[in-house]
Amino acid sequence: MKSLRSEIAAITLLSITMVSSLIMWFSINVYEELYHELVSDELSSLSQNLADDLLPVINESPGAFSVTRILLRFDQYENVEFAKVFDANDKLVNAYMGKAVLDASDPSDISLADEALLDMDFGRHMQDGFIYFVKRIGDPDYPQGKLIVSYMVAQALAGSQSKLLASVVPFTAVLLLVTVIFVLELQRRSLRPLYVLINKMRGIEVSKDYDIAVEVRGKKEIVDLTQGFNSMMSDIARQVEMNKQKNALLIRQQEQMEELANFDSLTGLPNRQFLMKCLSIEMARAKRENRELALMFLDLDGFKLVNDSFGHDVGDKLLCHVADQASDCLRKGDVLGRLGGDEFIIMLSANPLIVHIKEVAQRLVDKLAQPHHIEQWKLDTGVSIGIALATDCRYDLTKLVANADIAMYRSKQAGRGQYTLFTQAMQDDNRRMMFIATSIMQAIDNDEFTLFYQPKVGLDGQIKGFEALLRWYNKELGFVSPGEFIPIAEQSDKVSAITEWVASRVCRDLPEILATFGQDVHVSLNLSACDLANSRVTEFIINRIQNLGMPTTALEFEITESAYLESFQAGNVFFEQVRNLGCKIALDDFGTGYSSLSYLTEFYIDTLKIDKQFVSQIGSSRRSELITITIIEMARQLNLTVCAEGVETSAQSDFLTLQGCDLQQGFLYGRPEPLRTLLTNHLTHSTIAS
Repeated sequence: MKSLRSEIAAITLLSITMVSSLIMWFSINVYEELYHELVSDELSSLSQNLADDLLPVINESPGAFSVTRILLRFDQYENVEFAKVFDANDKLVNAYMGKAVLDASDPSDISLADEALLDMDFGRHMQDGFIYFVKRIGDPDYPQGKLIVSYMVAQALAGSQSKLLASVVPFTAVLLLVTVIFVLELQRRSLRPLYVLINKMRGIEVSKDYDIAVEVRGKKEIVDLTQGFNSMMSDIARQVEMNKQKNALLIRQQEQMEELANFDSLTGLPNRQFLMKCLSIEMARAKRENRELALMFLDLDGFKLVNDSFGHDVGDKLLCHVADQASDCLRKGDVLGRLGGDEFIIMLSANPLIVHIKEVAQRLVDKLAQPHHIEQWKLDTGVSIGIALATDCRYDLTKLVANADIAMYRSKQAGRGQYTLFTQAMQDDNRRMMFIATSIMQAIDNDEFTLFYQPKVGLDGQIKGFEALLRWYNKELGFVSPGEFIPIAEQSDKVSAITEWVASRVCRDLPEILATFGQDVHVSLNLSACDLANSRVTEFIINRIQNLGMPTTALEFEITESAYLESFQAGNVFFEQVRNLGCKIALDDFGTGYSSLSYLTEFYIDTLKIDKQFVSQIGSSRRSELITITIIEMARQLNLTVCAEGVETSAQSDFLTLQGCDLQQGFLYGRPEPLRTLLTNHLTHSTIAS
């Protein structure tokens, strides 16, 4: 790239050359004019003198030597072309030919013929590089002749100019060279501060050190530029320092964000996002190396109860304590992370064997089953673990996590506080659960559900009531047990839709039941904790009861002890409303839940139902018989009705009757049947009895 210095030098040199050339051209032109004037004046005077000298001899014979002698004075002028003397009659008297004509190849080739010369007026004439002087010989009133002189002024001027240039050009060239050198040196000195700036800038480009200042010196423009440069460098240095601070802050924030994005803020363990990323990488590596990778899915048992009973602060500290204890049980290279809530994941790498996996799982179960001392509390929790292997799911990450989750829930179902290794059968069961969960709403829409009614008999053997029991038949699944689909419905938040359907059908069937079995008969239906906590469901049931159009005392709602306690406040509000409408409340499965007798003082119930696990052992377990007797006696003292479930033998019935149990329900008195079958059988029995 062309530099400023070279451009300025070129411009300077060109300017000097142009100025010098113009001066030279002007000088030559002036010299030419001066030369013409000088030659003209000199030749004019010479011609006039010769004309005066020729007057005495003009009348001599042509070619007279005296005339020739006078004309020879022109020999000292080498550029005189010729001189001719004419008499008064314009006849040539004598002629002089200059050296230039005599030296020419054709001496006769002169500029003008005599006729043209004689036509000229007296005086000076210039034509085609020649000066012609026409002088009168003699008095103007009595002319004796004329003298005509031709001077080759162009040739003389050219020679003179050549001599002039030969003497001036070398001097001019030297002067021009000296001038250029002098100007360039001045330029270099003037631009030296600018080059200092340039060198500083190049140094900054390499060193990246902007905290620098340049000495202010030079001309005004350079001083202004230097001051601007120093000010700019100062601003840049401050900005660079600020940027460094901001970058450091951004780096710290980025590190914090990465930590927040990849690690759990509570326990400091890798979070779900980071775990899935690490697991994906390890899965790909294990697949390439054709080795095993194991995944453990951990869920704390009873954590919700800890949160509800002791508060979330204690729950958070428990999670941190569990994370520390779980880390102590792992091998080097195993990765523990928190998925969220009370769920953790452990990735067992290094191609673990089944025996090693089980050892780690058992250590975790044993360690986390021990009491946890959090603040002043002693918390008893355990852990349910599901284990899945990468080879079982063909190294599919999504399936691996899902399999471990399925196995963990199998541990929960098996009694908690244990580990379970995933099998394909669990996957089949899970698919069935998913199919059931997705088919429930369709079953309601397609009217696949059916209500069965199981009778309850009194001490006199007469039917006193019925329990509405739900049955489901699906074309693909066949008959699905309530014990299977109700828990699934509760987990998938679809149990409320089922409850609304049951309440609607019971209210629809109730008039026909009362008309057939008497107005004193009651019909009971079951509610879950989810139903009590769902205001939409409770409002729906109350609205149905209010629109029943008949005595509501025939309706009874059954709720398990554990479900009641789980939704205690909402349950009491709902039960108070339905009791005000005349309905009854029954506590189901009494003795199998929390079994805290103090709750009976706060439960607004009408009936206690003895669980069939006690009834089934009557006659074989004295302890079960004593518990049953105690429940019946306690209910009598509290003025509550007692109903025993699962009565299947006469011995059981006789024992319960002897103890004064108000109602009995079981296969001994009748299996659950659809309403049509129930009504038909009753009509048949009534006809036979008649």
